[in-house]
Amino acid sequence: MHEHLPDRRAFLKKIISGTAGILAVSKSFSPSRIWGANDRIHVAVIGCGGRGNYLNDTIHRLGETCNVEVTAICDVSKTQLQRTAASIRRQSAKEPIMHQRYREILAWKDVDAVMIAAPDFAHARILTEAALAGKHAYCEKPMASNMADANAAVDAVEAKKVICQIGTQRRSHVPHQKAVELVRSGILGLITEVDAQYNRCTASWLRDFSDVRKEDIDWEQFLMFLPMREFDPCRYRCWHLYRDYTIGLAGLLGTHVIDVGPWFLDDPLPESASGTGGVLVWKEKREHYDTMESTFLFPKGFMLQFTSRLGNSAGGTEVQIRGTKGTFDTATLTASGAGGGNGAIREPITIENQNKYPDWSDAMPHIENWLTCIRSGEKPNADVHVGYAQSAASIMAHRACDEGRRVRFDPIRREIV
Repeated sequence: MHEHLPDRRAFLKKIISGTAGILAVSKSFSPSRIWGANDRIHVAVIGCGGRGNYLNDTIHRLGETCNVEVTAICDVSKTQLQRTAASIRRQSAKEPIMHQRYREILAWKDVDAVMIAAPDFAHARILTEAALAGKHAYCEKPMASNMADANAAVDAVEAKKVICQIGTQRRSHVPHQKAVELVRSGILGLITEVDAQYNRCTASWLRDFSDVRKEDIDWEQFLMFLPMREFDPCRYRCWHLYRDYTIGLAGLLGTHVIDVGPWFLDDPLPESASGTGGVLVWKEKREHYDTMESTFLFPKGFMLQFTSRLGNSAGGTEVQIRGTKGTFDTATLTASGAGGGNGAIREPITIENQNKYPDWSDAMPHIENWLTCIRSGEKPNADVHVGYAQSAASIMAHRACDEGRRVRFDPIRREIV
């Protein structure tokens, strides 16, 4: 045992200093097109709300570095379209293509890639059609809100060999990539539990909708495949609150932190999930739980406990990975002997966080990774299979809470049972 310690210490030192090879090594596959260095990537943003405008601004920031520009935008709201178009005019002095219906965007041959920032329930449907149209895609999380849509999306992306990046940007954050290597080195001993939490103290997503006008919204397009219902400005502006449009906290917030355990421990899909939840604090118009807990069991023998509450922000948005020799905390990027027994870590080990993008919530390196992979044909850091696993876990948590029972993922049938 002792004769291996120098090599182990040297390896850990390399991880901390950033000289070890990052785990996110991409594998190439046959791309749908060979890109030249001078070929400009033309992107369409589908969904021009807050997130869509952030994505547009990020593409503008990467314009020269990645030879990319937003040339088309889509939103069901005429007002949102005009606001985003005005921003693009200020940034590039160009007039973007504008449509209220996403299929009209997908029909444009000059659009190479799309960024999907529509409401959650629409993500997988748009992604599937984009892939079948030969468009590369950056899809905000969660990728899907039900397994049928998740299965269709992953099948389409694989069949058409397009580059799909899911918007869990922590996967492109270099300090977290170093942390994956540190945890996988075995420094924590036998890992049996991951605690993941995403907490706030606010009535999230209950927004003012007094300015929403029926004549401004393509309501039929907003509903997409859902049954037609009378126009409702609250459902349009505050769609996060309703079960028709999202799977609640597990998808809206949980995806970011639930993903950490499977990523760090290389165990993508949970075997089972149980949980409970309720609307305990913010009851106005809210169909989804504002407080929930879910427990997952993974094939490699560890549990992941996910907690999300909107009535108390203590604990914030971070993850602790617990083993017999200590704990890794993503809040501080530190492995310590906290909670460990015999052989526990003696001196805390902290990952340096002095890279160009210190905050993991900055999507710029994640989008840059996607654009680079479009040109190279390599697998991006959060590909469609990552999105599939994240979606499956979130859907399992949602169903377990709703049905009051343990649910399981059947990998053969690709269903939750």
